[in-house]
Amino acid sequence: MHVALVYCLSKPLSMKFRIYLFTLLFAVITFSSFAQTDTAFLPRVSSSLLDRATIRPVEKVYLHLDKPYYIPGDTIWFKAYTVVGNRHQLSALSGVLYCELVSKDSVASRHILKLIAGVAWGDFALPRSLKQGTYHIRAYTNWMRNAGPEYFYNQRIRIGGPQTIIAPATQVAAAKPDVQFFPEGGQLVNGVRSRVAVKCINANGLGEDIKGVITDNDNNEVAAFATQHLGMGVFALIPQPGKTYQAKIVAADSSKFTIDLPKAQEEGFTLSVNNTGADSIFVKVASNDKLFQAKQNTLFYVVGQSGGKVYYTAQAKLASPVFTTRIPKSRFPSGIVQFTLFSQNGEPLNERIIFIKHDDLNITLSPSPKTDATRQKVKIDINTKTSDTGIYRGSFSVAVINESRVAPNESDEGTILNNLLLTSDLKGYIEQPNYYFTNISDQTQADLDVLMLTQGYRSFEWKTILNNTLPPIAYQPERSLELSGSLKTPSGKPLPNSKILLTATRQNFLTDTTADVDGNFKFTNLDLPDTARLVLRAKKANNGGNVAIYVKKTDYPPLIKGDINTDTTARLTPQMLANIANYKQQLKEDSIKNAKALKGVTIKAKQGPKPDRFNGYGTSLEYNVDMRRLNGEITLRDALPMLIPGASYRMGKISYDFAPARLIIDGLPHSADQLDLYSPRELDNIRMVSATNMRPALLIITTKRYAGTDTLATQLKGVVIRDKKVVKGPDLSQSQSLHPGAADQVLMGDKLDHGCVKLSDCLQGKVYGVNFGSDGTPVNARMARGGNMSVIIDGNIMTGSTLNDINGDDIYSIEVLRSGAAKAIYGTSIDKGGALVITMKHGGEDNYVTSVNPQGLITYPFKGFYKAKIFYSPKYDHPKTDTEQPDLRSTIYWNPNIITDKDGKATIEYFNADTKGTYKIVIEGIDDNGNLGRQVYRYKVE
Repeated sequence: MHVALVYCLSKPLSMKFRIYLFTLLFAVITFSSFAQTDTAFLPRVSSSLLDRATIRPVEKVYLHLDKPYYIPGDTIWFKAYTVVGNRHQLSALSGVLYCELVSKDSVASRHILKLIAGVAWGDFALPRSLKQGTYHIRAYTNWMRNAGPEYFYNQRIRIGGPQTIIAPATQVAAAKPDVQFFPEGGQLVNGVRSRVAVKCINANGLGEDIKGVITDNDNNEVAAFATQHLGMGVFALIPQPGKTYQAKIVAADSSKFTIDLPKAQEEGFTLSVNNTGADSIFVKVASNDKLFQAKQNTLFYVVGQSGGKVYYTAQAKLASPVFTTRIPKSRFPSGIVQFTLFSQNGEPLNERIIFIKHDDLNITLSPSPKTDATRQKVKIDINTKTSDTGIYRGSFSVAVINESRVAPNESDEGTILNNLLLTSDLKGYIEQPNYYFTNISDQTQADLDVLMLTQGYRSFEWKTILNNTLPPIAYQPERSLELSGSLKTPSGKPLPNSKILLTATRQNFLTDTTADVDGNFKFTNLDLPDTARLVLRAKKANNGGNVAIYVKKTDYPPLIKGDINTDTTARLTPQMLANIANYKQQLKEDSIKNAKALKGVTIKAKQGPKPDRFNGYGTSLEYNVDMRRLNGEITLRDALPMLIPGASYRMGKISYDFAPARLIIDGLPHSADQLDLYSPRELDNIRMVSATNMRPALLIITTKRYAGTDTLATQLKGVVIRDKKVVKGPDLSQSQSLHPGAADQVLMGDKLDHGCVKLSDCLQGKVYGVNFGSDGTPVNARMARGGNMSVIIDGNIMTGSTLNDINGDDIYSIEVLRSGAAKAIYGTSIDKGGALVITMKHGGEDNYVTSVNPQGLITYPFKGFYKAKIFYSPKYDHPKTDTEQPDLRSTIYWNPNIITDKDGKATIEYFNADTKGTYKIVIEGIDDNGNLGRQVYRYKVE
């Protein structure tokens, strides 16, 4: 093994490695190896990958979110980092980024951001009425669509408390977990020792621990195994000719089942990698006797690549069954490295991926001396430096949260490191990705290596690369926004060489173009906001005006169905199901009883406890606190015995009926000492659920912010139901409202007076409780001031002054959202006065929007670039700041635009809120050389 030995001896050797080398030298098996690039194959591999990286550079997106958990009424703040290539440098390839808030089966909100030097930032305002549950934030560029939606940025977030799963009336047995076995390098070979990884996934799609034994077809036990982390583990096996193997498995619920292992090959290679060394990787290629006798002295090749760039190649002759080489980790960048074994004719035989992490960018946070008081001014000095002592300018973002209020699962967080270096290059869902980057130890590194054995690598097929048979590029990089369509006669024939003019009046923008021979037109370089209202005017080549304008709808990528269920609610017993059914039946009976035709019925009665997962769906006793007894000045610790008989708080522990109790705040478990962090005026309700044989008693606290009762609009003393005549409502099947039918008034387009010059003139007197300004802006007449209303056209929120840009003939319906209840669905995303939700008539083909009357004119709500809101951070040393208003924010500070200077330094300042607890500072970013950095700093506010 000449090359491996010469290479190793060029570096200082540790005593441990000298012993290893001495043993290797005297091994019975020897190997002949020589220079890496003496044949045409290896240069062809490098050049093919280089061509691929040049023609199809890999672009990725990562979003830094301000926190991992939200409730309705919050704002999701984020910064987008778009990188390209294996060195993760900020991308200049794309200029347009799409960011989406996705519910189970639809896009709840979509923003289009303008990328400048690879970065952008934005926000999603969550309405109070938003349904609680699991959502995803998805981000992508048009160029990324060539790889498919599975390679978009896709971060799952929780909005509201943990989901309660209501099981069907008929309970079914728990599904058997999915267990798979993965031989290192891809295959088992008779007579050669291999490491075999095992992965167990339960019915929720999450890892589940199992144990078992491996037996052969004669029922001889040859190995035992047990998973070590999230359902993953590893064991060793030497398959023997004529034998088959089975795994006898014991699952977490003690159920037992048997699975066949992959069949061992009669002849073949194995490829194994030892990545446990601090500075070196050991690669081993082994063949069994049958292959060695048949292929002796033939060539094989080993290639190590990362991000599409080759960092290591070796060529060797099969002069001995075993080849081993040592490679310095410094040769590779941070991230996933793929080793591939090729046969003499260039066929890929085995593959193995490993993970390498260098400290590429070090970030130091130096806070001001005093940070522990509420409303205290805090100053943080930021200092960045690369591992090679170089200093580069960089782009960073900082979030400060009260971690005691958010209660994150740090192992489950997505970060710039675990996303860009790990999960974005792996197939499938990666559970708890930040576990491998937090509190790094030998155990976490071993668990990460098992993950590498069980997880598939990003779409990467050697045969298509080496044969230059890559599929055609379907989506080009977008430098700016475009608008395209076609011009036709009323009968649908193309109008070649026709002229079309685009006008955005409020933006003082005007441009024109000419259709091609097929009547198609395209406007490029449109730098317009998402509130832009476009007017398109077209004429034939002979200046005739009888033209139908068809605007092509934006082609958004489909959603990927299916999700990992992270909720682990226990199966419901018949008694639990009966309690839920009884509760729903009681609600139904109350609704029928109280809905009788009466002049006015005031409901003041209160329902009993709602069956939920905390009270065993009605099977546990529950005590509800009368919140009127809670004095705003007393602490919860002192008030507990008075509020709940049998409850107490002593020495940092809560007890109930002389037994320990667990604290639950806003649906999430908290340590007992966090009870003092909440003021009584923040709380909506308190209840104590008695203990069961399976769990302790639960002290459950719900804050007003979580319950949505922290605004005057929701603090009602009673609900009054009055009689209404039931009439058939208007047809809102085409409505673009987020909540069709919830409007204060609906006006259908066919009821409009179409003789008006301005749409506001047509609506005056027809829309109740709404006046119109001189520029057409609708104004809520029932508000003393600040009652301007937004206009929402086909789901696009715009300023009220765009109303008069709309052609009344093209309106399908107008829904008036004026009252608090009606406009709550849109939250703070619309003006305070409410909104007019306008749905337009849409004719033409499925992928196009056109006006009903082909008069060469159409108004179009253009989905342009979103303008991000500015995070409000109060300055308590400013005389105009309202110091009486309680500051209960969970996100204390957010700054997406931090640029370090030439010395790698920057400074931020902010004020703590009124809430006590552990404050967590997270800074993430990228320097000009593509080095990724993240730092976390915590401090107490008491």
